[in-house]
Amino acid sequence: MAPAIPATARKALPTVICTVVVIAAALWQHETVAAGMRALLAADPGWLAVALIATLGLWPTSVWMLRGSIPAQPSSARLFALQLAVPAIGLIPAASLLIRLRFLRREGLSHSAAVASMTLFGFAALVVRIPLVIIAILATPSLIDRTNGQPPWHDPGPRLSAWWQQTTANSWHAAGILAIVVLIGGALIAAATIGLRRWIAGRGGWHGLAHHARAGRTDAEFAWKSVAATALRPGRAALLWVCALAQPLLMVVALWAVLHAVGAGLSLADTFVVQLVTVALAPLMPSPSGVASKEITLAAGLTALAGLTGGVAVGAALGFRLLTFWFQIPLGLGSFAYLNHRRAI
Repeated sequence: MAPAIPATARKALPTVICTVVVIAAALWQHETVAAGMRALLAADPGWLAVALIATLGLWPTSVWMLRGSIPAQPSSARLFALQLAVPAIGLIPAASLLIRLRFLRREGLSHSAAVASMTLFGFAALVVRIPLVIIAILATPSLIDRTNGQPPWHDPGPRLSAWWQQTTANSWHAAGILAIVVLIGGALIAAATIGLRRWIAGRGGWHGLAHHARAGRTDAEFAWKSVAATALRPGRAALLWVCALAQPLLMVVALWAVLHAVGAGLSLADTFVVQLVTVALAPLMPSPSGVASKEITLAAGLTALAGLTGGVAVGAALGFRLLTFWFQIPLGLGSFAYLNHRRAI
């Protein structure tokens, strides 16, 4: 009998798969990647320093934003270590949420209050980003017109229509596609039904589910009171919302500086459009902590929306992600060790 796969290995499997996919894509596009590396190695140090300053500005804003979302008063050193540790531990799916939850529980918050604080933190980031993304999407056509870019979704209608006409020209092909769709749909419905029955049975049947619903309602009411008590305090609300707005803007400045460092003179407004649009598109390629998906969507956005060459776009995307994510992984692992030693998580 084969030995069971450890839980840690199973959790890290998505990261391993994404890494393999990235390596395969890099080998496939090795010439473009090599051009991007050359552009990055020849980057202007002055502009890279500007990007580094903007990146360093993300650290205190993340700490203040977290402080504004929780009713407790943890030390700034521990909050700083937590925010550094989250990206590194986030390479394992769901680990970043668990480490935040454990930290807040060790700070004396109940489970409901900790979940409420994390919800408030995420809600503030989402509410601030939505209007920024909408503005960026509305400005995208103007950017494409000025740069002669070509978005990857520029011509789906005629292509889909031609494929459909070619497929349905043969009645056997059409019947085969219909049968496949019916089989897949039936399999999905059956799997969903079986999963729902097991989920209900695991919670004691319908009576147990009703009990869980009542308990959940009580927890939700308590969590709402905790959120309201925190969000309505002027000082904490100011920290939360001002820093939530500052974070995406600092990311835009960091990308703008990296673009100038590799010789792409994109304006700050155009960088704002590309950054926010690619951030919105990156979740369409799910991966742990945005590994690979953010690099790929950013390079594609710089090429398709801003009209940059592939080498420059790849160089800018690599430089931006190295500064804002990859170079912080060793610091994050050290911060995780510090928090674990202090029994803060």
